[in-house]
Order: sequence, then C-alpha cells, then structure tokens
Amino acid sequence: MLEMSNIQSRPLYNSEGVRFPFFQGPYLVTQVDDKGKSFSSTSDTSVFRPSQAQNLSDMLSFSTHTRAYRKTKWYGKSSDGFIACTSVIMYETLGFKYYEPLPPAGVGGGSKTPDWLKDFYSLPNIALPMSYFCVGIALQLLRTPLIVYFIEDKNASPAEVNVLFTVMAVPWCFKVIYGFMSDCLPIMGERRKPYLIIGWVGYMVSNVILALAGDPSIEFCVLMVFVMTSFYMLADVMTDALIVERSRFEEKRGVMQGQGYIIRFFGSTIGAAIGAVVYNKADWEHYMPISTIFLLNGLFVVVFIFPFIPYMVELADECQPKSFMDQCGDLFKTVQLRAVWQPMSFIYIFNAMQIANAAWMSFLVEGLGFRAWEIGILGVVASLMTWFGIVSYKKYFFDSSWRIVFVVCSSINVFIGLLQLCLTTGKNREWGIPDLVFALGDDGVQEFLIGIQFLPMCIMYLGLCPVGAEGTTYAMLTTFSNLAGTVAFDISTALTAVWDVDEETLEKGDFQGIFKLSLLCTLVAPLPLVLINLIPKNQIAQQELLKDKKPTYWAGATFLFVMIATMLATFGESIYVVMFEGGGGENDDYSWSDNVYGSGIGAARQLSRISVT
Repeated sequence: MLEMSNIQSRPLYNSEGVRFPFFQGPYLVTQVDDKGKSFSSTSDTSVFRPSQAQNLSDMLSFSTHTRAYRKTKWYGKSSDGFIACTSVIMYETLGFKYYEPLPPAGVGGGSKTPDWLKDFYSLPNIALPMSYFCVGIALQLLRTPLIVYFIEDKNASPAEVNVLFTVMAVPWCFKVIYGFMSDCLPIMGERRKPYLIIGWVGYMVSNVILALAGDPSIEFCVLMVFVMTSFYMLADVMTDALIVERSRFEEKRGVMQGQGYIIRFFGSTIGAAIGAVVYNKADWEHYMPISTIFLLNGLFVVVFIFPFIPYMVELADECQPKSFMDQCGDLFKTVQLRAVWQPMSFIYIFNAMQIANAAWMSFLVEGLGFRAWEIGILGVVASLMTWFGIVSYKKYFFDSSWRIVFVVCSSINVFIGLLQLCLTTGKNREWGIPDLVFALGDDGVQEFLIGIQFLPMCIMYLGLCPVGAEGTTYAMLTTFSNLAGTVAFDISTALTAVWDVDEETLEKGDFQGIFKLSLLCTLVAPLPLVLINLIPKNQIAQQELLKDKKPTYWAGATFLFVMIATMLATFGESIYVVMFEGGGGENDDYSWSDNVYGSGIGAARQLSRISVT
C-alpha cells in the first residue's frame, strides 16, 4: 500500500472511522456523492472514467460531504496499461499482486517506494537484466565465428579483418548521440522504452538479413555488422539510462548497476563459449553454417527480451523534452563542475595508459603455435574471470575505497604482467607449466582485476548524472572513458614499430622485441596512479564534492575538447582503415598459422578492452 503524503488532499475515512487508502494494489479508491460524481482536489466534478486518466493526479478524487466510496481499477500511466491490466487480472483471479503503481510525482517525498522498484528481477524491471544479458551475447558470440568465416571461407586479408573490428568499435562513439536523442526526442511521451525496442528490433532484423543472405560477402558482412552494432548500442544506452533513473531510489546506490553488469559479463562468457565452438571448422567436424549462427544470434533477443518488454515500466511520469541547444548547455554546465571534470581527468589518463601489447596474440599464434581452440579458450576464460571480478567487487569490496581498489589492482597487474614475460623466455616450461596453462592463469588474473576496477567507475558515473539528463550524461561519461581506450589501442599499435615484432621474426623464435614491448607496456600502466587523489574515495566523498557548484569554464571546455578531438580522430582513423586498408582482396595463402588469425583475435581482444562500458 502506498501513502500519498506528497499529494494535497484530505484523509478519507470509512464508516468505521478508519482511514481509507487512496489505492490498494491495482485498485483506486475514490469518494463519491449520492449522484455518483467524484470530486478532485482541483474541484473537477466530472464523473471519473479510468480510460480518461493519464496519471494518478487525474484519478485522486474525493468529496468533503459524503462517505460513499467507489473502488475502480487503476491503470496508472496510459503507457503502463498492459502491465496494470494484467496485474488486475492476476490480483482478481489468483490474489497475486506484482505491480503497484507509482505515486503521481514518482517516489520520494515521504511516499513509500514500491517493492517492485527495489527488486531488479521484478516483472516491471526484468527486461533490464535481460537486455544486459543480450548485450553480453552480442559483444562476444559473433567475434570468433566471423574471424573464421572471413579467413577460412572468404580468404580475407589481415586488413579486411581489421576493417571488421574497426566497424565494431566505431558505434561505441555513438553512445552520447543516442543519449541526446532519448533526452531531447521522446517517442509517444517516453524517452527510453521506445528506443530500447527500436534498438533490439533493429539488431534482430540485421541478424535475420545476414542469415537469409546465406553466404554473405565480406563487404555485406562489414556493413551489416556495423548496423547491428549501432542498434544494440542504442539498446545498451537506454538500458543504462533506465538503470540510472532507478538507482536514485536505492538505499545503496550502484547495487542495481552492479547486478546489471554481472549479468552482462555472464552473457559475454556464454557468448564467447558459444562462439568458440559453433564454427570451429579447423578442428571439429560438427559446426553450424554461418547463416544459422546469425539466426541464433538474433534469436537470443526474441527469447530473452521481447517477452518482457510489455511489462517494463518507465519511471518518469512527465517527459519534458529539451531542445538540442538547451541540452548542450546543460551538459556544458555539468562538465564544468569539479565533481565531474576532476575524476574524469584521472579516468581518461588511466585508461589511455593501459596499453596492451598489440603483438601479443601474434606471438601466441606465431611464436608459441597456439591453435584456434586454444585462443578461443583464452577468450572464454577472460570473459569468465571479468565476470568473477565484478561479482567479487559487489560482494566483498563494494564499500571499499575507490582509490585503494585502483592502487591494489594496478599493483597486482604489474606483477602479473611481469610474470607473462616468462612465456617469451620459456621459463614456465622449465617449471613444468605448459604455455596454454600459464597463459590462462596470467590472462585470467588480469581480467579478474579489470573486473574489480570496472564497477567503481560505473558507480561514480551514476552519481554524476542529473535528473532529466540521465541518458546524455551517462552516455557521455562512458563514451569519454571508451575513447581513452581507443587512444591506448593506437599507442599500442604505434609501439609495434619500435621493436621487431612482425610475424617472420616471431616464426624464427626471436622474442627479444616482444619481451621489450611487453615490459614497456607493463611498466607504463601504473604511472597514472600518481594522480589517484583526483577521484573521490567513495560515494560519500563524491556527494561532498558535488556540493561544490562553482563552475570552472576552462576545465569544462578542455573536457569537451578532448572528447570531441578524440572522437573525430577515431572516426578519421576508422574511415581511413575502411577506405584505404580494406581492399586486400582474396588471398589463398592465408591459413590458421598465418598472422591474419592472430591479428584478428588480437583486434577482438583490444575491442573487448575498449567496450567495457
């Protein structure tokens, strides 16, 4: 039962003198006079009809001179009609109540928060974890099959494989655009739910088109992968925004976000495992045709999301869209706050310095002779350990200092990175540890630590999102973080020219270059920790920092300049790769033992580091 303490009205009492609630479960109780007319707080004397109501304030009515009551079915917002209607049916037939409408002004102000709003897996919310799960599937399932298809079936060159993963990475820069769309251009009065539906429908249709193509060309695959990635990015941004809106009413903010990302990385693990086995043509006799894999990829959305979309509730009772310029102005005011630009400066520098060895996968394939299924296992273990890291943070370290989390995890990562050098010297084999086992251990621990570091950033982003601009702000912050990852990727690629790490050198067993490059990348990673004091210790410290409303113009301008400049550079680089490096044509000389496979998997792993938020 919800108390409407934030509504100006007189208490209602029944014939026994007991206060009568405004509504119970899916029902609304109104007070009527002898002629059946209901009286609202705005002196509206029209007869109440549920179909005419747009929100609860239209329905709350009472009379000051009678004690007759009417019990009517309440359908909440007009957009909540499906879930409220089915709630009424369930309540009347089975006595089971799973949905309580929100007060007209949302929750807060003394009103009781509905139980379903606090339960991430309640029917009005279940579409959100399902959406995160499907984002995880979308991130991983097609990667390995597409590499195999490009190389084995289409004889793709390394440049063409690089184009594939370039077009996978570009839509991550669209997140802030999608945030603007949802905040400025509502559809049928709602800002999130319609775009979420558009995103997943577009993603499903893209997969169906590829499946119907049967044996799609490289060019058509690249185009449709770009389209489907753009669509599920739209859905991902809307899911994040819906979570941010709900997080305002959590007792401990960030719990629901943590649950969402746990599910997302669990989906990534499942997707990576499926992708590693369904199209392994080189080692196994049984595999699915590529068209069936596309169909399977789209089927996940149909099974796990579409059944729950009708029940999803968007919290905002009233949508007040802003113009593009007004939204830009508000965004600029936000980034001028010290609570925003100061910690985000650290996040950008830290992510930009997490430089992975771009030649590492080539080393595993060319130097150590890893086969397709072994590389696939590395991908599955990486996703699984990232998931374990997020689960561990939520369970054991949620209240820990963000600074301590970054310092400890980064320090351990340096030690693990130095251990990886044993693979280049063969020291692990002297200890009796096979290359694959040693690589799995090192890689697994590193991904576990990345998972632990991941959630504090997301929780920090939640606290920086103002009401009414959740979509744009959260998308902007995650885009800013992701763009720093693209800088790290470009730096790692440039460093391959410093030492000789090409495939011919690795095939000869000369690992001096790979050793030096790995050592450099490992030692550079912890350097940004000297700026660790730029981020608050925890959520309490963040709230104190948010009290400082003094804008810093130069800091806000620098923030936006860095973000836009990095985005333009990323777009420019992507266009160059697609236009000038993607025309390698067919080449029958490429096989699993060639650098094309290592470079493809390496690009996929780099993309996974970029696309964590």
